[in-house]
Amino acid sequence: MRNIMNRTEYLKSLTEQIRNKNAKTLVLEEITAHIEDQKQAYLLDGMGEDEAEEMAVKEMGNPVDTGVQLDKIHRPKTDVWMLAAMLVLTLIGIVMQSIICLQYNDLSVIQNTYHTRTIYYNLIGLLVMAIVYFADYRLLNRFIWPIYGVYLAGSVFFLHTPAFGEYYQHLRFGQAIHILFVPLFAVFCYRFREQKGKGILKAFGLLLFNILFLLFSGAFTSATMLLSFMTCLITLCAAAYRGVFGGRKKLQGSILTASIIGIPLLFFGDVLLFDGRFLFLAEYQIQRIRVMLNPAAYAAQAGYQTMLVRDQLSSASLLGGGTVGKVGELSGAWCDYVLICLTAYFGLIVAFLVIGIIAAYFLRALHISLMQSNRLGFLLGVSCSSILILKTVVYVAMNFGIGLTVSIDMPFLTYGLYCSVVNFLFMGIILSVYRNTNLLPEPKKTPPRHSLRIERATGK
Repeated sequence: MRNIMNRTEYLKSLTEQIRNKNAKTLVLEEITAHIEDQKQAYLLDGMGEDEAEEMAVKEMGNPVDTGVQLDKIHRPKTDVWMLAAMLVLTLIGIVMQSIICLQYNDLSVIQNTYHTRTIYYNLIGLLVMAIVYFADYRLLNRFIWPIYGVYLAGSVFFLHTPAFGEYYQHLRFGQAIHILFVPLFAVFCYRFREQKGKGILKAFGLLLFNILFLLFSGAFTSATMLLSFMTCLITLCAAAYRGVFGGRKKLQGSILTASIIGIPLLFFGDVLLFDGRFLFLAEYQIQRIRVMLNPAAYAAQAGYQTMLVRDQLSSASLLGGGTVGKVGELSGAWCDYVLICLTAYFGLIVAFLVIGIIAAYFLRALHISLMQSNRLGFLLGVSCSSILILKTVVYVAMNFGIGLTVSIDMPFLTYGLYCSVVNFLFMGIILSVYRNTNLLPEPKKTPPRHSLRIERATGK
């Protein structure tokens, strides 16, 4: 008499070979689905229920060998290149901060503990990254509403705390608040999945609510707010194209893509054609856009820094001159103009090499995010990668005399506690998503506790 395993015995033997507990759940679902599909095929061929299940289980092969092979696939992944590049770029940032610091004869301008703080801030950021890296990112989905409540309450509390009343602290903290909403928004997009247009409207409505709430709370940082808003639109667009919301994904994605392109054009068009009256822009906002388009016309006023950057860039050499130049002497250069200082000190070759490594790093981050089968991981990775890429593009452009002159940070290079922690937090989320590829099943949507079904009565 044949000794054939039943489904329960087969799955138990197979999953015993899987070492990661999260992967066991995922593998169990996959193999159960395969067995069920094969069983249905045999039933259609005319087999009986018991015989069809026996044959379906047999088709799966030896449970131990299959489990060993699946264990090789379903294990934590480590991107050694990204971890190594992160450490190298962090060291480059610390070195650059030290060089800029040495240009100041009066250290009271940037605090006596500047060197120590730079190292501490990066170490704190790396610690945050490590914690997030080993965490289960699905916890964000599970506790998103309490987390968002803490986010809103914390924003109001800290923005009105006397310790954050000083302009620089208030500015940097306001920037961090706007940026931190980006991954939360990605989770909300996932929470509104399979709701079609209604889900998109919910997500967009939440985005508008968050912006207005922060504005009325005092977190007015227009450049960062706009970057955060555009990143959320990119995330919403990615969710639509991925089919997260269900329904006609191409139509949804096309409409959202048009909005991403149209919103910046609307700002520029309003300034050029209507002097900002259509969007009720403030005078300084109008001037910023005009300076961006023609900084030479405002060389003695708002365009001074841009023209100074262009002048320093025009005299930069391939191998550098051992000085950070006039831009490095500006107040705030350790945050806003690190890249042009690096170019002047080490030369164009080193500067472009650093830019290339950072670009490759974030493009790699975006690539591994786009490849995720878990839609929550996909959205978190895309949102975090996008905001880091957008900040980098704006910062590089500003440091080469292109675009707006705004207060913004560049990952790895700039000084500051808030920006260091937030940037490393996002990199930790991206690496956590990659680490758990093929490990974490999607969180299941909780079904309603009660359902009502109406059937039409038929009768003669």
